Amino acid sequence: MNRAALDAAFRATSYRVVTSKGIFALRIGVADAAFDAFLYREVTLGQSLGSTGRAIHWGIVTAYNPGVLLSTEENQLRQQRLHDRIAAAGWRFLRGCNLADDDLWPAEPSCLLLHVDEGQLRILGREFDQLAVVCGRTGTAPRLLWI
Repeated sequence: MNRAALDAAFRATSYRVVTSKGIFALRIGVADAAFDAFLYREVTLGQSLGSTGRAIHWGIVTAYNPGVLLSTEENQLRQQRLHDRIAAAGWRFLRGCNLADDDLWPAEPSCLLLHVDEGQLRILGREFDQLAVVCGRTGTAPRLLWI
């Protein structure tokens, strides 16, 4: 699949994030003020980061299907390795699931990492053989970060 087709597939996906306040369905190129408000309210643990204008950086990563469809068992093992890697790094995360609009690609469990930068996301994406990850920060629309 060429890059334009891959880009279209990533954009035709809902990146769902499970939180204590419900599920947010994030989309590439679409800002989500409610998700930003959630991050400022819940993730900053009472700090007044929202009022100071400091952005909260985040990224969505999966270990599933690195460019090819893998077995359920292989994907689950890869995702467990991703969770172990996240825990070892001490990153805070929320669980999620990436869902293609056309249902032709299986749902992929994912992790929304908080307070990470693009360099960290690239390293993690590369480590799990991903072609791209989703990154964002409060006040902007989510975007693709090609690995």
